[in-house]
Amino acid sequence: MITKDHLPPTYLPYQQLTLCSNLLIGGGHLIQTGNALPLLIGKGPTPQVWLQAPTDPSGKAFAPLVSASVATHPAVSVSSESGALRVYAGGTLVLRVRQINDQQAEVDELDLRPIGFNIFGNKSSLTAGGMHMSGNAVSGGGTFLALGGA
Repeated sequence: MITKDHLPPTYLPYQQLTLCSNLLIGGGHLIQTGNALPLLIGKGPTPQVWLQAPTDPSGKAFAPLVSASVATHPAVSVSSESGALRVYAGGTLVLRVRQINDQQAEVDELDLRPIGFNIFGNKSSLTAGGMHMSGNAVSGGGTFLALGGA
């Protein structure tokens, strides 16, 4: 399971990452649920993605779906086209991210509902549960969206 204390050795955060119009500056994590980090997006020749899904109702156990932009589950596929990396789960687009330069990337499509999270968004806004976020900025390396207790 990927946590803040157990990050993949090849993960390097972007200096600036735009998540559905919301800006993370200086690294940090996109989403945290309990101790788990279900989605990481890091630097590489193309964006490097790690994605994991909860495997039990308590949300304490997770299964890897994508590791360093390589699908690790048979229901998941990863493709790269026109500078954008796309991740599909069960044929549904769950993530599209493109690298702007070696320090910046942008997520302009996100739908984690097929893997058990009520989080989705596009270029203009992000929705988590009933909360809509647009045009926010977070800096200092924290977590943008934390769900549940540790």
